[in-house]
Amino acid sequence: MNRLHRTLAIAAATLGCTAAVAGRRPTTDPSVLATEIDRETDHVSALDLAEQIMRNDADLRLYDLRSAAEYEEFHIPRAQRTTVTDLTRTTLPANAKIVLYSTGGAHAAQAWVLLRMRGFRNVSFLREGAYEWTARVLQPQLAVDATAAERAEFERAKPMSRFFGGTARTGVARAEVLQGYWTGAANDGSSVTTAGATSVVRRQGC
Repeated sequence: MNRLHRTLAIAAATLGCTAAVAGRRPTTDPSVLATEIDRETDHVSALDLAEQIMRNDADLRLYDLRSAAEYEEFHIPRAQRTTVTDLTRTTLPANAKIVLYSTGGAHAAQAWVLLRMRGFRNVSFLREGAYEWTARVLQPQLAVDATAAERAEFERAKPMSRFFGGTARTGVARAEVLQGYWTGAANDGSSVTTAGATSVVRRQGC
């Protein structure tokens, strides 16, 4: 279990204990959340999210938990800006597919715990947030020594990149390829900014 998921497990347990002390039974058993966290079924990939947006999934509810300034500069299409506090009282249809994202992933992961504790079942978050969207959808890169699996994923990402106004790059030196959990690297996005994505996102009317 990585650091993010350890934090999530602790948050789930803490919320469950808090509810018990207050005399309230949480809508979702914290042990169920812990199982989802262990199995890493709590997050969605940027490519899967892009497909939902491209097919105009009516049930999708996408929430951006970053600051107002960050949201205005750059956000994923269809995303609404909100806060964790607002999510605790937001009314949503039972069939909503809720996706959360922040700058990296920790803040959205905490919001995931809160919504699952409220009883929402179809909730996920972008594990590396806005960074992952930029790295995998807007600016996918193919290393010069790419594996067959990497080439297959790049081919999947190319039409998505075009759709969202991004640029796919080939022949990139391995050392320059943006790293994330999908390449087996630990990166919360803190060392990478989304500034390069601003203009292409704005061209999509965001």
